Amino acid sequence: MRKTYTLVILVLLSLLVKAQTLPNGFETGNRTKTNLNIGWKFHLGDLKTNPTAINFDDSSWKDVSVPHNPQLVSYELDSIKETWVQEKYLRDVSWYRKKIKITADASQKVFIEFEAVHNATELWVNGKKAGNYAVNGYTPFHFDITNFVKFGEENTIAIKADNTYNQTIAPDPHRTDYVKFGGLYRDVYLVTTNKLHVNYNWEAFDAGVHITTPTVNKNNGTVTIKTTVKNENSTNKRSKIITNIINKDGFVVKKLISEINIAANSVHTFRQSATVEEDYHLWSPDSPYLYRINSVIYDNETPVDFVENTFGFRKFSLEKGKGFVLNGEPLFLVGANRHQSYPNIGDAVPNSFHYNEALQYKKAGMNIIRLSHYTQDDAFIKACDELGIFIYEEPSTWIEWGDDNWFSNLEKATRTMIRNHRNHPSIIVWGAGINHRGPVPRMQTVAKEEDPFRLTASASAPWDGPKNEGITDVHATMDYRRTEFPESAFTMVMEHGSSPNAEVNQFHISRYKGNKNNFAAITWLGADYNHLQPDIVDDQWSRDFMTTYGVLSPYRVPKPVYYWYQSELVKKPIIHIADETASKDGKVRVFSNCQEVELYQDGKLIATQLPDNDVTKTNLNHPSFTFKHNWKSGTLKAIGYSNGEKVTEFTRQKESKPHHIKVEYNITDQPFYAGGSDIRLVYASILDENGEVVTNTKNEVQFSITGAGEIIDNGKIYANPAKVYNGVAAIYVKGSNATGNITITAKAKGLKPGKATINTVKYNTNEIANHAQPIYDFPIERVDIGGEKQLVQFDWQEWTGNSNNDLSYILKHTNTRVEISVNKKINWLGNGTSMIGDLSFVGTDGVYVEEGEITLKLSNLKAGKYAIETFHHARKTDIKLTNDIEVTVEDVEGSFTRVSDDHIVNYYDNASSGERQPIAIKSTFISDGSKTITLKFKSINKKGTLWLNGFKLKQIK
Repeated sequence: MRKTYTLVILVLLSLLVKAQTLPNGFETGNRTKTNLNIGWKFHLGDLKTNPTAINFDDSSWKDVSVPHNPQLVSYELDSIKETWVQEKYLRDVSWYRKKIKITADASQKVFIEFEAVHNATELWVNGKKAGNYAVNGYTPFHFDITNFVKFGEENTIAIKADNTYNQTIAPDPHRTDYVKFGGLYRDVYLVTTNKLHVNYNWEAFDAGVHITTPTVNKNNGTVTIKTTVKNENSTNKRSKIITNIINKDGFVVKKLISEINIAANSVHTFRQSATVEEDYHLWSPDSPYLYRINSVIYDNETPVDFVENTFGFRKFSLEKGKGFVLNGEPLFLVGANRHQSYPNIGDAVPNSFHYNEALQYKKAGMNIIRLSHYTQDDAFIKACDELGIFIYEEPSTWIEWGDDNWFSNLEKATRTMIRNHRNHPSIIVWGAGINHRGPVPRMQTVAKEEDPFRLTASASAPWDGPKNEGITDVHATMDYRRTEFPESAFTMVMEHGSSPNAEVNQFHISRYKGNKNNFAAITWLGADYNHLQPDIVDDQWSRDFMTTYGVLSPYRVPKPVYYWYQSELVKKPIIHIADETASKDGKVRVFSNCQEVELYQDGKLIATQLPDNDVTKTNLNHPSFTFKHNWKSGTLKAIGYSNGEKVTEFTRQKESKPHHIKVEYNITDQPFYAGGSDIRLVYASILDENGEVVTNTKNEVQFSITGAGEIIDNGKIYANPAKVYNGVAAIYVKGSNATGNITITAKAKGLKPGKATINTVKYNTNEIANHAQPIYDFPIERVDIGGEKQLVQFDWQEWTGNSNNDLSYILKHTNTRVEISVNKKINWLGNGTSMIGDLSFVGTDGVYVEEGEITLKLSNLKAGKYAIETFHHARKTDIKLTNDIEVTVEDVEGSFTRVSDDHIVNYYDNASSGERQPIAIKSTFISDGSKTITLKFKSINKKGTLWLNGFKLKQIK
């Protein structure tokens, strides 16, 4: 008996914990996902003895958190004398060790999941080799460690991250225009599941979850969901899957249920489809509406696993004379290329940085980002889904290719990339070529095998390869001068020149917009980044270790060109006087989407101008305003006018001597997590007395820190004191294990210091709880009312009658009792005749009265707020089809009467509602769980009949 009590207590405790950590309606089964980013031991370099044993002494190793870069680098890559082949620089082995408590039991599965590791990975668990992955350094993978762990005990994990030069792992062994950093640089997770579970997307074509939207119309769409369940039990399992399609507010709009026997040690792919007509929204850059698909897996009636993804309804195509067409409307795409690296920390970038950078591009008005030249972090893709930014993604290559083993690994990496990211509505293009060289048949066929629904791009160059799309869908080219367009191919300039003053960007974007077969202009580059030298001998190819032509600085500080993008692409009124990195040499550049700009100096009008009337800017929405003015001192004010009225203004003062420092953090609208896995950039802006950034100052800034954090610096990378670039110095800070306030102080010789404080919070390592959102599974009752021969609407409940004895009905899903009453004679129509229109089978029959009212009473409702839509289409020709119906709702809050105005335009044909649904009235009410709800309908017209064809009822809170 005591054992029984103990079991009951444990079950209750388990339910209590789940209730405390998960929102309403969220079921996880046995699945857990634990973030392992914090608390690793790290050693750089290989060892004579592999440090894989449980009792290996790692006390002298460094304490680190993931994302982790094994070697911090200086702003200029330590001025290393090595070409961009990069055979030795940063090409080291890194070792990581961690103790993990496995709380699962032996009936479950245990996995370690890596979002990516540079470059080849080997894993040991409790001293035993558990697996290796040597395919690619930019794609996710996992190891099944079930047979290596000690359940209920502490386990030792050892990881060898081998970033040495490799002949078979792309982009090695070739030159690349980006640096191959090392380490555990993306998130790591411990995942436990039931033996009956959804597997990983990248395991096979039919694996994990695959969502497609084969039909996307303006007012409805069809979604298909393939969910693969693996049964790793030694017995057959009766498995059921319940899939909910959920709107952005958490309400279930469709429920799909499938059930089947899955044989022992086998997999089954459930195939489910649904049409969404109600609560239907399209995904677009202007309105990035995301639905959730939540599937729970059952072993008989016991929930054992779950999986959740988001998706959006959007349809795109390439059409002659229109270019890129999204949801039926032409859309020209403007954006930037993105490298994931940051100065000093390389690729070890936290999720908060990925989101914040995507947000910066969105605020610039950009609607497409090319992920050059490799697969990038899930966090950035998800941010683009949420913000409404299209993505062109490609596997890791650049210019050259290798042998069959090399291509085999690249093919595997491409399949993994697509399977991992195929459900994201933001992605519209897969790279199917090698950058600079053009389309590659093997890459094209792999991409189309995995995803025939998206476009493929050629990754071409104007100096070799096909002059069109070749075997791919899109001619994606680069243009840094003035490249000739193809004769007929749909073209995107995947790389075009950029300049801080925006002149180069305007030239290329205008030029490509002038041809309707061109549909995208993507600048090189979003943010400046590190790269090595093409050739350390030939001075002709000598260049800086950091680029200088990004829209954002390496530390993601906007340059003047950023504000031109805003003026060109953002709808709200914009006006901006470019700073002195762009307003110089007798020209003041103003970026605005106003029709006209007045420029004043010290209150005196300099000039009134329209946008630049320049042939190189002809096709732009809002060319810049270039004022020929030698600005030597004083204050400039730009005032923007549209339709003769002042809209907005901007003031900038001439930069003067550095005076003080302003300290800011790059992210203040997201939690800053303690433990070192999350970081923040600290900006120290050198300001003059007027608060203007002094862009030409040469100060060095010394940072100091107090509180619960530390500055990221190894003393070898010249990070502190920090050099100033365009008036801003930057440094990184991370939190200690303990939460608390962090204060950064910035000082420079002769300047008033600045300081700023930020606080850290504890990170919840339960990734499921972190991302879980409520699910409100309120059934939607749809009832079609009519006589004996009524035509019932598809998937609606049938309420058929012919007398007063048929005036009550029990709803199928909620057991709600519905009663119809009238104060005069009631009539039923259901003679098999039909009508035309949406929900025509609802409108074609029903009950009606020739005089008086119709009352609808609802009882046995649960407490909550409800929405009801009642249909009132008159099928007899004795009344004009109007909205002239008075409705009175009586609920717990009292009585409310109104005249319906839900239909604006009257109908004149009783047998047709055109392309709309029958006349309907939408009402809301609140139930306390006991009081009967009453709705009374009264025709305002003295002549004619009053109808009730059916209704839709749903709880909304």
